Amino acid sequence: MSEGVMTDVSCAKLMTTQAPEVDERRTLEMAAQVYGLNGTIQPLNGERDANFLVRSDRGAYVLKVINPAESSSVTHFQTQALLHIERHGAHLPVPRVLAALNGEFEPCVRVGEQHFTVRTVSYLEGVSQNQGTPSIALMHQLGTILADVNLALKNFQHPGAQRNLLWDVGHAERTRPHLHCLDAAQQPLVTALMDRHETHVKPRLAKLRAQVIHNDLNPHNVMLDAATGTRVTAIIDFGDALYAPLINDLGTALSYQFDADAADPLWQIKAFTAAYSRRIPLLHEELEVLGDLIAMRMAMAITIAQWRASLYPDNRAYVLRNLSTTWRNLQSLVALPSGQLTQALINACTPEAA
Repeated sequence: MSEGVMTDVSCAKLMTTQAPEVDERRTLEMAAQVYGLNGTIQPLNGERDANFLVRSDRGAYVLKVINPAESSSVTHFQTQALLHIERHGAHLPVPRVLAALNGEFEPCVRVGEQHFTVRTVSYLEGVSQNQGTPSIALMHQLGTILADVNLALKNFQHPGAQRNLLWDVGHAERTRPHLHCLDAAQQPLVTALMDRHETHVKPRLAKLRAQVIHNDLNPHNVMLDAATGTRVTAIIDFGDALYAPLINDLGTALSYQFDADAADPLWQIKAFTAAYSRRIPLLHEELEVLGDLIAMRMAMAITIAQWRASLYPDNRAYVLRNLSTTWRNLQSLVALPSGQLTQALINACTPEAA
């Protein structure tokens, strides 16, 4: 089997293996036996794992029953990344890993005839970003926090970080086999972006600085205070973290901050980038590919969502919840005059513009 085929198979397996089927009663028993948590339980949405919110007299926690297709190395990597941030970025609003009663951070539990690995982290209160109030100040917060997460992870190394992930914008070509799931109107644009990525962007990414990154700062992973919806209270879900070019993290995050309805659709992107670059100055070579990464991530989101909807029709509404907005944003983004996005990003990183 060729390396390319192996990559496609390994990427797809995690996305096509059903999340563990664990009922609430057994999970609550597990929380008590393994962690000493007694209270109430509520299922949470998740793409690959079975997630539950456990509220106890010791606090609120998210208990994750990990997909059996996830390698133990990757599971350990994700846990260690959170522990590393706790040591090197204690001020950051990210979940804290809870040790089991036996001291383990990734206990193995038996459910019926199956064995699963479990991770439990603190639950950070708030509402998702898409329920908050967009503002320059909020974009400045997000840009600063993402940069600080990157700084906290700068020297973190783990073999599990070298992973094949379908959501890796640096390897967007891995989604090419799923382009047939797109609508006929979407295929030409997404295919053109994919072609440009392989010939123009990917060769440049190989020469840029790289490290472990969060890789999924979408609005559902950003929590805001419920009272005002203007202050970031948490950055959650490190399930897509990996070793990759640093600029990929910013490109992924910015793909969710385009505002097609605004007079200046780039206003959020510019404010976010300005704040990020004040903490981690961006290189000219990184800024040259950043606009392409933003567009490619949008195209990937459209493609992967429709592919997964075809696999899991019962979960179609959840999988496609952002599809129409993302497609409209992508169309508006590529319709901008040539060079406008890149110049706007460059300007945002200059002291005068910031």
